[in-house]
Amino acid sequence: MTKNIIKKIKRKCLVCGKKISVTVYRDRRYRNGHYFGVVAFPINGSGEYKRLRTSRLAGKRITIAKWTGKERKVEYWECDACYNESAHESWLEAMLEDLYGRRCPDYESECGCCHAWSVYDAIINKNRGRL
Repeated sequence: MTKNIIKKIKRKCLVCGKKISVTVYRDRRYRNGHYFGVVAFPINGSGEYKRLRTSRLAGKRITIAKWTGKERKVEYWECDACYNESAHESWLEAMLEDLYGRRCPDYESECGCCHAWSVYDAIINKNRGRL
């Protein structure tokens, strides 16, 4: 398998900032990390957000805007730990939606759905070290 290795590259996890050593193989596979493409971030002070229109999303009005200034393009990589954590959070969120429905817009202490989502929030906050 070592003959199929093209190179080893160093990248940074955009979630936690940890350095990742990625092994790239001849058949374009890679190991250690998860690649999601290139993301463009606006550079502060080089432009502004120009309002284009409004739209409806989940029953609410939102503003659609476009950045008019310079952007910095960055490869989006996640380390295995951050990727696995988000996969587990996504699974837990999907299970709660299946069992209790979507999160209520207003929290009510007697509501079973609200209580289930508050437990979800406590789990996520504990997992991320916020408690």
